Amino acid sequence: MKPHALPIVFLLSLCLVFSSREYNVCAQMDESHPPLPEALEAMESDYRVTVETVEVAEWEEGSNFYYAFKPKNVNPTAGFIFYPGGLVDPRAYAPPAHAIAAQGYLVVIVKMLRDLAVLSADRADRIISDFSEIKTWVIGGHSIGGSFACYYAFKHPDNVDGVVLWAAWPPEGYSLAGTDLKAISIYGTNDGHPEDIKAGAALLPKGTPFVEIEGGNHTQCGYYWDGVNENFVQDGDNPADIPREQQQRIMVQSTLDFLKQFNGNVCPASFLLGADTEGIATLRTFRDTVMAKSAAGEKLIDLYYSNGKRVVAFFDRNPWTKYPARKLLELSVPVVELLMGF
Repeated sequence: MKPHALPIVFLLSLCLVFSSREYNVCAQMDESHPPLPEALEAMESDYRVTVETVEVAEWEEGSNFYYAFKPKNVNPTAGFIFYPGGLVDPRAYAPPAHAIAAQGYLVVIVKMLRDLAVLSADRADRIISDFSEIKTWVIGGHSIGGSFACYYAFKHPDNVDGVVLWAAWPPEGYSLAGTDLKAISIYGTNDGHPEDIKAGAALLPKGTPFVEIEGGNHTQCGYYWDGVNENFVQDGDNPADIPREQQQRIMVQSTLDFLKQFNGNVCPASFLLGADTEGIATLRTFRDTVMAKSAAGEKLIDLYYSNGKRVVAFFDRNPWTKYPARKLLELSVPVVELLMGF
């Protein structure tokens, strides 16, 4: 059933259900919250991620596009579809999307009709159709966007393998508890409705991890504001006790930790050194700025990632090999820096 063809009674009931936690978005249906400058910066392509705006002629004018964040020099096998929060410009989620894509995932932020996922809940269909090379899909979103990501997963369980919730939970009547899906729920302790988020555990698959960010809030799940005050806090939310950047780091890392189980592109260096160490950052820079500049280098990169899972499996079977391999990598980092002129 098309999202815009949902019965009016059903649509209104959903608005009533979610108005308390979406801070009356259905009653406010006017202007969306604009992105902060940091979000607009993250919309630019760089040496690690290509950012594209993809138009969809069949979608309603004014909301007929989505944003694709594609990792460079890696052919991703896993994709993450993200539904924005209610009345939030989708570009407000560019910083976390950019950071996740840089780790080897295709990330797509969907533009919703009138910036309300309740009106566009099935738009993930088009994303999945456009990227047939992606073997595994995870869907998620913030607030009401996360709730209707659950709605999509409930309606199309064969299309997705996982669900990522940022300050959200499934709608009543669309429980994922009895499915084979994997899920994760991430939220801040200062969120306006933390008890509702916790209660959502009953509607999620058994064993779903809940990541509680001490001092985080609802608003800082994205980079948006009211156009006047950069310390903007949505009505019904509570001020955060930690900076937005700190909350975002935890959210992004928790999401990445969850996505790893779906990714066919495994990086042995990240497995040995850690995903966010200085050493791995140096090796990635060498990959993107030196190796990727030649045909031979590109072939080596493809060979490395295509065999990554096999290499990591070898380390797991032979744990005594991890220490010398890690030491060898650590010793190679200064050599790489020298080659790059650091």
